[in-house]
Amino acid sequence: MNRSFAFFLFILFLALGLSGCGGDKVNRLATPTDTLAQQHKPVWDLDSILSCGEIVVATLHGADTYTAFDDTIIGLQYALADSLASHLGVRLRVVVAPDTAAFLSLAHNDSIDVYALWLNAAALDTLPVTPSAPRDTLTRGSWAVRQGATALAEALEEWATAELCDSVEARLFRFLRQRGSIRKHVQAPYISLEKDIISIYDALFKDAAKATGWDWHLIAALCYEESGFDPNAVSGAGARGLMQVMDYTAANYGVSDFLEPRQNVSVAACHLKDIINDFSDIHDRYERMKFVVAAYNCGGGHIRDAQELCRRENGNVQSWQDVSRYCLFLSRPEGYRHPAVRHGVMIGEETVMHVIKVMRRWEQYIKHLPTSVPRYPDDKGLSVDTASLIVTPEARAATARPHPQPQKARPNRFTQGTQILGPNDPRLLHVAGDTSTSK
Repeated sequence: MNRSFAFFLFILFLALGLSGCGGDKVNRLATPTDTLAQQHKPVWDLDSILSCGEIVVATLHGADTYTAFDDTIIGLQYALADSLASHLGVRLRVVVAPDTAAFLSLAHNDSIDVYALWLNAAALDTLPVTPSAPRDTLTRGSWAVRQGATALAEALEEWATAELCDSVEARLFRFLRQRGSIRKHVQAPYISLEKDIISIYDALFKDAAKATGWDWHLIAALCYEESGFDPNAVSGAGARGLMQVMDYTAANYGVSDFLEPRQNVSVAACHLKDIINDFSDIHDRYERMKFVVAAYNCGGGHIRDAQELCRRENGNVQSWQDVSRYCLFLSRPEGYRHPAVRHGVMIGEETVMHVIKVMRRWEQYIKHLPTSVPRYPDDKGLSVDTASLIVTPEARAATARPHPQPQKARPNRFTQGTQILGPNDPRLLHVAGDTSTSK
């Protein structure tokens, strides 16, 4: 009897165990009812976004979409996404794809609310998304939301007016211009041209001239237009000192205390020498100087973009006068969105005028230039074939360059008590070894 009872319990236990495993397998199988429920599950729409207090926006890494500019994130798509989040009163979380393929794969990700990129009709037809505002008149592309998010799409239509998009782009340009502004106490542009004394930093400029192969008066002219000979000058982007050196540029050359005038000019000389080497393909030495001054101001990548646009329009890429027209063009959407452009928008007017002012200052210092001072270019009628624009840019690897925080402004201990001598100061009337008299 006991053996029979024990056997019965064993059979019952085994049956229950098999029933449990079988139950799990059955639960994993999609029944018609389950499939129907899956198809009609609630869509994560505007109400869900407002409830959780966060909107997730996907975009592509790129100069005009989302990129790190020193210590700040910029890009038109990011600026628009930030405006949308503010409009809805929620936090913004951005998912940045390193290339086009990665971005397109995000279209199948249920965690993405909005796809912030100018997607063309061909791309939209192949992706499980719904077109939405904002729309771009230049590329004829639009943003998109996940399928079924009708309330979110309606909210984007209400938010993304043409006036708003223009306003966001205008604010982005103002921000870039402000970062180029410099707080400085401008000193006299020279002490005595008759005695060839420009500033108290002439010895530093002469050392830099030896390193670069340039006339030291040109480096002095560059310094004056950069900082007005103010060692405490600081720009909105964090550039500091006489030659407006960025902290990461100084770090590249192993210099930490780059506010000290000698170190500041030394770092600038090393940087100039590298730019000179980078533009060694400009055959004429004096034309190369203009390209280098421009690249020192805005970065060599923007100048290469301008050269490429110039080349495509059969311009002379060896002539700064020709290339400078395309620097202005890169301030316009049809310019910086061209598929040949790799470094996005630039404030072309600032760079073009900087080159003109540096060359004019150099001419003032030496009376006669071995090269012509560039004229402000006429960019009227300048255009490119907008039909060649692409909506989703080519795959571009994300840059790995760090973007450290700029240093806070502080007094420069190396120049405290420094006196700037005026051209009529009696201490300049007699210079050791000079028998001439000042006029």
